Amino acid sequence: MSETWVTETVHGEVVKGGEIQSLINGKEVTFDIKQLRDKIPPHCLHGSLPRSLAYVFRDLAMFAALLMAVIWLEPKLDTLTSRCLRYLVYPFLAGLPLTGLWVIGHECGHGGFSTYSAANNTVGFLLHSALLTPYFAWRSSHGRHHQYANNMSTDLNYVPFTRDEYEDSAHGTASRDHMTEDAPAMVVVRIIIQQVIGWPWYLLTHITAGPESSPRKSKGWWDNSHFLPSSSLFRESEGVNILASDLGIACMCGLLYVAGTSFGFQSLLWGYVLPWMWVNHWIVMVTYLHHTSPDLPKFKAESWTYLRGALATVDRDPGFVLRHMLHHIIDLHVVHHLFPRIPHYHYHEATEAIKPLLGNLYHSDKQNYWRALWEAFTQCQWVEPIPAKTRQARPDHSTKDAEGVYRTEKDMSDEDGVLWYRGGRMPQPVTVMRGS
Repeated sequence: MSETWVTETVHGEVVKGGEIQSLINGKEVTFDIKQLRDKIPPHCLHGSLPRSLAYVFRDLAMFAALLMAVIWLEPKLDTLTSRCLRYLVYPFLAGLPLTGLWVIGHECGHGGFSTYSAANNTVGFLLHSALLTPYFAWRSSHGRHHQYANNMSTDLNYVPFTRDEYEDSAHGTASRDHMTEDAPAMVVVRIIIQQVIGWPWYLLTHITAGPESSPRKSKGWWDNSHFLPSSSLFRESEGVNILASDLGIACMCGLLYVAGTSFGFQSLLWGYVLPWMWVNHWIVMVTYLHHTSPDLPKFKAESWTYLRGALATVDRDPGFVLRHMLHHIIDLHVVHHLFPRIPHYHYHEATEAIKPLLGNLYHSDKQNYWRALWEAFTQCQWVEPIPAKTRQARPDHSTKDAEGVYRTEKDMSDEDGVLWYRGGRMPQPVTVMRGS
């Protein structure tokens, strides 16, 4: 069988990789990004402003209803129940529509909210600023993540260690008791740290990005911030937009201060801060699990193409509530990486349209979403090529690598530059961007 990946066509030109073929229903089929796009009904490719706004109002109404329900219920409850409602139940529930609003803001940044760029940027700026996200800065860096997804050099999100980097990090953990370091309790602590501070720390430091992901050479860890107009992350022409993002967040912080002085900072804590922390959690978990799986490859620059990178993404099933509250950003993410302008309410139709052409290049995972987080955190520490000598044949024509992971023939390609996740001892936490 010939190479089991696909070639990319941009503006009618084949970009990289030659003719790539895949076995679909026993037949070898060739396709490119244009053929995938042609399979999608034309109405799916454009957002509707009224329909998109309806989802904004839906999420706002749900958040307001939850807040008013707590204010109404609280005087009727005993102290313990009231505290549980305010500090545990309400923040979790309120975090869902707030995350939905964040996802819509992210959709605005891709131009999928509507066909009007002014409407996209206005709504996106307001939603993201309200959730303390720098809209224009995030739009810039996230757009480049889509452009270079799963490229080990230039991707901007969750670029894993190579073998050498992992071994260098392991030297730092050698002095610690590895039994304690990899104990389940310690894994839970590391997961909590990632989920709680991972998003703001990424915005401040550009952590987990590839070493060549910035348009300008980094001067140091302080030079990789989404809040700094002169940051290495942005071109000089983007400075005004970055200042606008900062101004939006500053205005929101001012409003929060006024709310705290008016209603009490304790009310501000449970009414906004704790739900906002749940938003941070969902952002990190969703983006991490999109591209981190033992079944997904990463690519060195010489083997990467846009289509390869986009297809090294997995659709996961988080359950009915998260599917709908987070606007299908989890369960229908592959099509979003292929065509970022498609609005979320067309994801399902677009996905079903291209799945027959994608065949076994479409990745989905139906396991429990929280179990998937544990699997990714414990089995995806670093990446390397999988040499042919590690394979062991199995009757159903898939193979088993040296660490006991079954893979299909397509996954076990010996092509240079295709890398696969490996497990092992947890490395030291990374605190700065590579190359800083």
